[in-house]
Amino acid sequence: MSNVAVTLGAIAFQDFEVPEKIVFGGAQRVAVHELIGGGRVVDALGYDDAEISFAGVFSGGNAVARAQALDAMRASGEVVSLAWDSYFYTVIIAQFVADYEKPWWIPFALRCLVVADPAAEIANIVATTASLISADIAAAVLLAPQAGIGAISAAGLAATQTSIAAGISTSGIALGTSGATLAAAPDALTGIAAVGQAVQTSGQLAALAGMSGYVNRAAANVAGEFL
Repeated sequence: MSNVAVTLGAIAFQDFEVPEKIVFGGAQRVAVHELIGGGRVVDALGYDDAEISFAGVFSGGNAVARAQALDAMRASGEVVSLAWDSYFYTVIIAQFVADYEKPWWIPFALRCLVVADPAAEIANIVATTASLISADIAAAVLLAPQAGIGAISAAGLAATQTSIAAGISTSGIALGTSGATLAAAPDALTGIAAVGQAVQTSGQLAALAGMSGYVNRAAANVAGEFL
């Protein structure tokens, strides 16, 4: 890793200070519910970052000063940034250990407690939003037959919104026509038919209105508005 820039707070590691490796990762918190008969239900509760650790050697004429600066950062308990390659975290130095061998040669090792992992937080937001989109589309699909709307997908939400708007307009006109027919019905059979048509149209209009809410929210989330 000698050609990789590593920084911790205001300290940019250089020469022998740059670690040969950086240990990072973590776990996913889970709740496991054992079921009768051998099955299980597993709930993912969120990521749990492990400590990040690495080691190196302060060398040269300023080795002591740089070791003291890092130890002071550990003692202060301040939240600092840790970055290397494309990785970025905010951390607190949980442990810093140095072996003073010579004024110009001080091996060290440290462990950092992760305060925030922006990449994981973004991934979590994306996953949550994807779940919301899927749930809204699933709810809209249930209403689609009654609404008279065809296939629905995340990629075709704009077309679905257009179809819903057209359906609402058509249903509104049809409902008005049924009302006028009922008011002017010359006989009972015509009136009954008008009522039946009005009921059917009202149901379709209600389904279209319900779909509109789900589809509009899904479209907004797809666009990144995260409603």
